[in-house]
Amino acid sequence: MEPASKYDVQTSMRTVVATTSRHVRADDLATCVACGLCLNDCPTYRLLGEEADSPRGRLQLIRALVDSDGPVPAGLAVHLDRCLVCRACETACPSGVPFGRIMEGAREELSERRPARGVAAWLRRYGLGTVASPRRLGIAARVTDLYARSPLAAAARLAPRALAWASSLAPRREGPPFRPTERADADVLLFAGCIMREAFGDTERATVAVLEADGRRVSAPVEQVCCGALHAHAGDGDGARRLARLNIDAFAGSEAPIVVNAAGCGAHLKAYGEVLRGDAAWAARAAAFASRVRDASEVVRPRRAGTGRPIRVVYQDACHLAHGQKVRDQPRALLRGIEGVTLVEIADAERCCGSAGIYNLTQPDIARELQRQKVACILAAHPDVVVSANPGCMLQIQAGLRAAGAAVPVVHLMRFLADPRAFG
Repeated sequence: MEPASKYDVQTSMRTVVATTSRHVRADDLATCVACGLCLNDCPTYRLLGEEADSPRGRLQLIRALVDSDGPVPAGLAVHLDRCLVCRACETACPSGVPFGRIMEGAREELSERRPARGVAAWLRRYGLGTVASPRRLGIAARVTDLYARSPLAAAARLAPRALAWASSLAPRREGPPFRPTERADADVLLFAGCIMREAFGDTERATVAVLEADGRRVSAPVEQVCCGALHAHAGDGDGARRLARLNIDAFAGSEAPIVVNAAGCGAHLKAYGEVLRGDAAWAARAAAFASRVRDASEVVRPRRAGTGRPIRVVYQDACHLAHGQKVRDQPRALLRGIEGVTLVEIADAERCCGSAGIYNLTQPDIARELQRQKVACILAAHPDVVVSANPGCMLQIQAGLRAAGAAVPVVHLMRFLADPRAFG
């Protein structure tokens, strides 16, 4: 694992009266009293043991960043980049520090003051541009699927470590891509996302099927685009705000709930009011949009179908569902309601698996160790199936289980609810 930087967090241990940042609010930073109750819940602090890799340490570095207009120290950027933005610290914090909002603002500040250059800048621009372009993303998904099913993917296990790791995360498509269709009499709208609609088509169709089994009329606006979460996490605030405006327009003309089946997308969509808070022309519409967003587990009703035989199910908490949206009980209630399911809790159930958007590609050493720890906890529970509600978690855990020699299937909650017998 890459050694921790020795950037001295004590250099920024001072009270900041005001900030010069357009992206980080002074009142947000002032909510942290450095009590340290977040330390044990921070995956990177537990792993690296560096104060600068803890939530309160990072907040001190952010204070130093926004209170100065000088050059950004390289070590400071390293520690902020190592943050998973899993928001476990928000759950642990008694003061209500909005850490996710602060970190996204700090990364936008960093992006403006210390922009990436050369190949790194091109990769960032191309990657974010691809997820925001349905045509380009469709091509990328087809190529990735062909690779994941080819002998090359198996052979990549013998490749250099970095290549083998990236290859292990390549997704196979779940059936054909999902294509949004609209209906005039809808009482619920589906946010299909970008990667979900291209690589997880069966999960999208299962979500529609489960909602329709409840008597809901589902429409998926065809003009919707990527939610912008990856852009926000990467510090591309302008890109995130542009996509937010497009989605608000795409879902206009209705007050129906907007259902999301990807935890990361849902957390970001629910934050659109904050994303466009400083835009007078869009702030009210953004807040209204955000108030309509629901995770699928908050909307669907318990299933009557059973598994056909007793099975043990581990539910993997996605960070942006548990910590970002505070949705923990609803998925478990849905699983417990299925005849034949024994829901088995695991140790450190809310600890991040290391996926975190593209974190497992940008910080592979940390992500690999968090994956190993998560898979060890899962295997200790002896499950027949692992259920999650986020595509990144599913890919990360699938890869970890394969590396451990385990054949336990990993499936999205909506697919499991749609046909539990298929996994029983």
